[in-house]
Amino acid sequence: MKRIELDIQGMHCASCSTLINRALSKTEGVHNANVNYATAKASIEFDEKKLNSEKLIKIVESKGYGAIIHDDLNNVLNSKSKEKSEKDLIQKRRNKFFLGLYFSTPAFIIGMVFMSLNIEIPYSEYILFLLATPVQFIVGAEIYKSAWVALKNKSANMDSLIALGTSAAYFFSVYSIFFNKVLGQYFETSAILITFVMLGRFLEAKAKGKTSEAIKKLMSLSPKMATVLRKNKNGEIELKIPIDEVIVSDIIIVKPGEKIPVDGKIIDGISSVDESMITGESIPVDKTKGDRIIGGTINKHGTFKFIATKIGKDTTLSHIIKLIEDAQGKKAPIQRFADNISSYFVPIVLLIAIITFVS
Repeated sequence: MKRIELDIQGMHCASCSTLINRALSKTEGVHNANVNYATAKASIEFDEKKLNSEKLIKIVESKGYGAIIHDDLNNVLNSKSKEKSEKDLIQKRRNKFFLGLYFSTPAFIIGMVFMSLNIEIPYSEYILFLLATPVQFIVGAEIYKSAWVALKNKSANMDSLIALGTSAAYFFSVYSIFFNKVLGQYFETSAILITFVMLGRFLEAKAKGKTSEAIKKLMSLSPKMATVLRKNKNGEIELKIPIDEVIVSDIIIVKPGEKIPVDGKIIDGISSVDESMITGESIPVDKTKGDRIIGGTINKHGTFKFIATKIGKDTTLSHIIKLIEDAQGKKAPIQRFADNISSYFVPIVLLIAIITFVS
């Protein structure tokens, strides 16, 4: 069995992750699949004889989403494009919520408050029509898109219910004001509902943007550069190189106040090291020749040389980050139960609605 991780692009609600997870799990050769909406990642165990990463990516793409193989942990978490994407999503959701609020608030006042107070406004139904239309088709555009993607995949999600419910209220109201005014209108209902949905998604986007904050803070503990000893025709020289270029068995020099770039073993020098990021102990630990040191900890006093023993994903810091990320990606039993229930909930609601309409 081989295990890979994919970064999923285009998910905008928990139903999206459920749809992708179901498609992957039903694929022959997939032993286990877990799609996490919060981290926008899919962890997949599969039989290499039956599948490969390209086929798994195509399965995700066939459902209307994007996928790329999860790259090295350092590169992914420090990716500027990923951070920009998260900020753009939050800003987009914020703008849509306030646009919906801008139109739905007067619709609520005219359609509900004034009505309850018996205050008559000339052409109120047409004003409500003008207020509800941009909310229905601009603010609610992503709801329709999600419902359409689910329909193409012969499935249904919560957006399917929202799209059907608000569309029924909106188009019934359009028919009413233009052809049979005695039926009444429900423009404010559809506008308010969509606005509240967008409020929830705005808050959700903000919460999601914070899920990797702890990991990013851990990653910031690791320095970006390392001072290594490299041999040339004139002997050994000190070179400052990016931490990604450090290789196992490199001799690294750490001076007072510097962070230790990777895990290793001291070969020369004496110092004390602040290991509070690992142990929680604020008192520095004395280190001498032969002692092991951990990448990301801070050298307090002396200068020493050490040989790199673990780099990249093999360092203690990377293992801690990986454990946190795996914990974020795993679903609790109650969450898996809720996912199973939701897969039946939408079709059952639609069936009850059809039966009610027919009867």
